[in-house]
Amino acid sequence: MEKPTAIFSLLGCLPRALAWNFVIGVLALMLSISLGGPRIYIELNTAIIVFCLLLVPYVAITWWSIGALAKGQAKENLITSGPYGLVRDPMYAAVIFILNPALGILFRSWLLLLATIPAYFVWRKCIKKEEERLTEKFGQAYVDYQQKVWRFFPNLYHIKPALFYVVAGLAIFVFSFIYLNYSAFYLRWVIWDSSGQITYDKPNSSSFSGYFSRSYVGQKASYNPGPNTITISKISVRAPVVNAVGPSQSEINQSLNQGVVLYPGSAAPGQAGEVFLTAHSSVFPWNKTEYGQIFTLLDKLVAGDVVSVVYNNYQYDYRITGKAVLGPDQVKISLTNEPKITLMTCWPIGTALKRLVVYGELIK
Repeated sequence: MEKPTAIFSLLGCLPRALAWNFVIGVLALMLSISLGGPRIYIELNTAIIVFCLLLVPYVAITWWSIGALAKGQAKENLITSGPYGLVRDPMYAAVIFILNPALGILFRSWLLLLATIPAYFVWRKCIKKEEERLTEKFGQAYVDYQQKVWRFFPNLYHIKPALFYVVAGLAIFVFSFIYLNYSAFYLRWVIWDSSGQITYDKPNSSSFSGYFSRSYVGQKASYNPGPNTITISKISVRAPVVNAVGPSQSEINQSLNQGVVLYPGSAAPGQAGEVFLTAHSSVFPWNKTEYGQIFTLLDKLVAGDVVSVVYNNYQYDYRITGKAVLGPDQVKISLTNEPKITLMTCWPIGTALKRLVVYGELIK
């Protein structure tokens, strides 16, 4: 029987599993490109930063594992120190649960990210053969090691029960939070683009420049016989503008289920002063309204983007000038006489901790 090479002895099933991992990733990426998605809705610079941040622990774990392997191989001992004291296969875990997701984020492909699942089973199959060889070599010592140390994740309960309960509680909270706000998170993080290009990578130079070549210059409004609506092309918003049924918060919340609310006390479009509009960024599943995610993407507006409001048969176009995240008590309708607009929603998504406020001015 031929002896394994030194590299195979050191790296185990890593080369073979990596090859299959690469094939699965390429197939997932090709399918994602051909379908135009689903893409992860983040900018390229953000994806690169996240990838680099994930690459740091991956490289650290890999070199830590190789160092422990080299030291143990020299003595022909079962390696249970360093990262191998926490998990049985730290290098493999780093590839599956850090490198694979990092590449999915870099290429902004949900399919590549989800390819971690079939890749996981490929790694398990390869590892099973490796564990048979280790059991044959080290006998009961390796069996005892298997029972004490988990394959891919640290046994937190064995390390410290309190830590286990904290992590478990955090995981339950995160999954519950995502479930309760699934519609908003899907709208915010998933995008399909059959053209093969991700439009949010491009400068939004055309957002308002075209308006100055049209008939809006020199006039505050144009006749539009349509219903009261707000349109924000940048984030694919078109929704009715409604008046609040009353000044109380509960009455405003009731009105939010009908569309974008013209806040009590604000100026109406066409009047001097600030037009203050508010809408949902997310709602719970039991709140059955089609207007639960109108302002989910409101933070993606930048200076120069255009918001159009049709009110009482006239269309008013506003150019965005800025935005801010404020505490609920910091948001107030200004006393200005200038024709301005303010858009407000709860922030971050799924909470009412803060308010995201976007400011604009009438295109004259």
